[in-house]
Amino acid sequence: MTKQKVLQHGGARIGAGRKSMNGPTVVKRIPQSIVPVVDDLIKRIANQTQESDAKLPLDAILLSGNLSSVSIPLAEEKIPAGFPNPASSDVADYIDFNAYLVATPAATIVVRSGGLSMLDAGIDVNDLLIIDRSVTAKHGDIVMADLGNEFTIKRLYKKGNQIELRSENSSETYPNFTPTEHDTWFIVGVVRFVIKDVRR
Repeated sequence: MTKQKVLQHGGARIGAGRKSMNGPTVVKRIPQSIVPVVDDLIKRIANQTQESDAKLPLDAILLSGNLSSVSIPLAEEKIPAGFPNPASSDVADYIDFNAYLVATPAATIVVRSGGLSMLDAGIDVNDLLIIDRSVTAKHGDIVMADLGNEFTIKRLYKKGNQIELRSENSSETYPNFTPTEHDTWFIVGVVRFVIKDVRR
């Protein structure tokens, strides 16, 4: 007689079932119209949970993995902000803003400035900040930092072992942040460009 392998059916399998993101789950009723928004938030929270680096604001804009290319004419002549120059139609080159503004697409995010603490650095409320998370922050860089309970945009000052995140607004008083060994904080990335709408 030959031995036959007995196939067992039924019962719980180890590792089977829907995986929980972060502990027990609950059922909620929501309007069908906002299901895509909620699904997107859940996906982003799950991705952040899996990442080892600092979390990102849920409203941060993540770039597509497949950036398009648009060539825009770049004028040959610099245009002064003082006295006007005779108009010139010469084109020196073409510029693709995706290539110009984004060095590392996978590590780049875009956030909106939510305050005036960096006004003297040219950052106003609602300006778009292009932040590169792959760049190592150095003294003098404007950085986005995760302070544990909030995100902030500040100028990084490093002198020896002393580190300070400074505000830049001479017309109002905003706090600086000097981390201690007891603080849990991260530099999320370096602000590379500021995009602002000058038509108010």
